[in-house]
Amino acid sequence: MAEFSEKGVFLCDCHGSLSKVLPMDALCQFLEQRQPGLRVIVGDKFCQPRILSRLMQEHNLQPMVVGACWQFNSKLHFWEEPERVALDPYSVRIVDLLQETASSYKKVELIERVKLLLWSQVRRQAKFSNVPQQSRKLHFIRPQGEISRRDLFRLPLPKYQVIPYIQTEKCVGGERCQLCQEGCPFNAIVSENSKVSIDKLRCRGCGACTAVCPYQAISYPTFSIDQLEGEMEGLLLADGDILQPRIVALICQSCLPSFGETEVNPFSYSPNMLPLRVPCLSMVPSWLLLRALDLGAQGVALISNKEKCQFGLEPDKWQGRVRFVQELLERWSIGPGRIEALEGSRLEQDLTQFAQGVAQLPPTSLRSSQPTKVAANGLLLPALIAGMSERLAPYSSGAVSAGTVPFGKLELDKPQCTACGLCALDCPTEALSFVSDEGSYKLLFHYQACIGCGQCIKSCPEKCLYLENILQIERLNNPAEIIFEGEIAKCQECGAPIAPKAMIDKLRTRIATADGLTSQLEICPACRTKAMSGVASRMGA
Repeated sequence: MAEFSEKGVFLCDCHGSLSKVLPMDALCQFLEQRQPGLRVIVGDKFCQPRILSRLMQEHNLQPMVVGACWQFNSKLHFWEEPERVALDPYSVRIVDLLQETASSYKKVELIERVKLLLWSQVRRQAKFSNVPQQSRKLHFIRPQGEISRRDLFRLPLPKYQVIPYIQTEKCVGGERCQLCQEGCPFNAIVSENSKVSIDKLRCRGCGACTAVCPYQAISYPTFSIDQLEGEMEGLLLADGDILQPRIVALICQSCLPSFGETEVNPFSYSPNMLPLRVPCLSMVPSWLLLRALDLGAQGVALISNKEKCQFGLEPDKWQGRVRFVQELLERWSIGPGRIEALEGSRLEQDLTQFAQGVAQLPPTSLRSSQPTKVAANGLLLPALIAGMSERLAPYSSGAVSAGTVPFGKLELDKPQCTACGLCALDCPTEALSFVSDEGSYKLLFHYQACIGCGQCIKSCPEKCLYLENILQIERLNNPAEIIFEGEIAKCQECGAPIAPKAMIDKLRTRIATADGLTSQLEICPACRTKAMSGVASRMGA
């Protein structure tokens, strides 16, 4: 595969059909102004062999985005001959311009849509790095119906399917966290000696695991959170009042047919509804839904079709997150109707009604202010909600308990707690921490770090912890609170620290009937061993 010094955008005129409708020079100018130094090349007949290759060689340019038609994506030469075409299919995003021009949009709407669709893919590919070997799964196309011996030699070559993989440097290990294992619908995530990995044979690439990992330790190279966020930033570019109110449509990529699969376009959107396709809606976290609104979207639609879903997953895998976000929007008084999950036979009509409903709502103040700054490290969701709450003041308080709530309110039955610290040791996000000095200890709870996973409940030997999955907005910026504290018991012989006094008292209560044993509880192992050695030596004498 040839190496090129730069990356750019290639636009195909599709036998002259696109330039009749779209101002190609204006598209080039728009993209080059948005990103100085970006090169945009216009050509024709990309779906024919070697046409694109010659343009690439001529301009010494590697495509990052190609604007063409559905045939370009389906031509076998595009995938079967990467050495000749010099094109890595994973590093290129294709925008079906022919589909857009076949719509009934007004010309000004069409041109603005095409600008946004192209620019969003440029923003997305700017966040793409590569597809490592551990994320490639060999995939064979199964032929349909009966085939002859001659057909065997004509079968397509096996392809690589991109699947998620574990970034071990970010993963806290299978002993402290099992969220990805519990969230995988195909039991493809395994843990051995606390090291978590993905079984390629079982993994089908739905991405559900990426939505539940609190530290983004699971990477999906072609559908990373950074890429999806970059695409949304491009779709929501605020240039003028065209295509307002802007709506992001998150679409399960196997649920709706693409243009060209039938003789006529089987599906159309309102012009202000901009598509963002994902492998499965189960990989869409609450953070991404809220981020769309934070970036200026006035509505978010989630489009699916259970009968056509290639993974066959139940909608409850992701609909709980929608209910959570809807109630949060209600607490913020900006309207829960801004987000909706839609499927079924009346999908096109429902989407039209949804777009009309969003248009009747007043614009949110989020559109006119700078998006929330979220640090690259740490938990994304608490910081985003806290930032959005401040921008939507005075609606910076309230509780949310509907749907799948990724927060937890922890309560402790103090008389039963022994301060063993196992809950803090097993907490995957360090929402619980056990700190001690020479004479005392504290068990701290960081509410904003709690994801409500319940691992602390499973770890507690005294069963004295109680968790309620609820978001309390006003607590997101609070400092850690002390939920239990006490003294460290010291050895009666040498004064060395032994254990929390609460633990010693609990043991004393349980063995109170055993004569002579309770006196040993406040003697350290070293002094106990020394005393036993003295007894043994006297007995030997």
